[in-house]
Amino acid sequence: MKKKIFSVVLAAAMVASFATAAVAGETEVTTEAGATEVSPADLGIPEGGDVNGDGKIVVGYISKNLTDPFHAAINDYADKTMKEWKESGLVDDVTGVLDGETDPNKQIDRAQDCISKSCDYVIFLPAEAEASDPALQQMTDAGIKVIEVNSQTTSCAEKAIAYCGSDDVQAGEMLANWVLKNCPDGGKYIHCTGILGNSAQIQRGEGIENIMKDHPEFEKVGEPDTQWDGNLASNATLDALNQYGDDLKAVICDNDAMSSASQKIANDNGRSDLVCIGVDGIDVALQMVKEGTMKATVLQDGVGQVTAGFDIVEKCIKGESFDPNPVIPFVLVTSDNVDQYYSGAAETES
Repeated sequence: MKKKIFSVVLAAAMVASFATAAVAGETEVTTEAGATEVSPADLGIPEGGDVNGDGKIVVGYISKNLTDPFHAAINDYADKTMKEWKESGLVDDVTGVLDGETDPNKQIDRAQDCISKSCDYVIFLPAEAEASDPALQQMTDAGIKVIEVNSQTTSCAEKAIAYCGSDDVQAGEMLANWVLKNCPDGGKYIHCTGILGNSAQIQRGEGIENIMKDHPEFEKVGEPDTQWDGNLASNATLDALNQYGDDLKAVICDNDAMSSASQKIANDNGRSDLVCIGVDGIDVALQMVKEGTMKATVLQDGVGQVTAGFDIVEKCIKGESFDPNPVIPFVLVTSDNVDQYYSGAAETES
């Protein structure tokens, strides 16, 4: 029953559109009209939430990594929540934040740690869609109820009880549409990718292509494998500037570590007109937008995504029904609304 419901809801949510944005400090969760909620009983979860029947409830958390600026806030929220749950007695034990090291093999190792600890529930942020999938399969084969957050593995719809994320195709389309708006005459551009095989990398690229394929005035002259890395994106941008000069009009990046680094190298080389944009809305990017040294970012509410994941675990424990695919919308942040999302000072990446 669960697999059929979740697959239908997931497919519907991937084509949903979002007309409004969350304000700072609040998370807006959208659901497709008519989406079907599931109950813990539908998933074979007994009353009280003790999945494996050993008399205690244990919650695990496998991070993507402990180093990316975007994931730092997500991991901090997870760590705080798990500690609060254990102190309050909602759960008996937690794993703490397990470091996935952006490495599928390490995530598989962390999955085995969760199995050894007799976890009932695990929140999992996959590094890659296919290569991280064995971690999900091993945990679910062991009877653990897994919620994937932020990105999906290939068997997410079949094996996980929920997915909490955002529509990455939409993010790619927002990136491309911003370039169209700010480069009305067209030109050459490069696309700096995330780690190849990650679901966000795949779907953001799909969204970019959805828009750009109908605009022959733009020419993609490079798609370097920049692996979410600002230094790699900066080097790729400098190479493209040296090769194409003023004909290079834009750098579209799968995340903001790359867009902020690309914009900085462009600015340092007298090309502040180069349109660089990426996804996440990390502090460095928001500061640059506020200062006027970069025009925009597409903010991804990662804390909202993981909050939705923990909410689902809590509902499973309390026997409450839930939406298995809450969707957290992206927000285009420009000089017009940056003050809603950023007020501090960030250390700009070199």
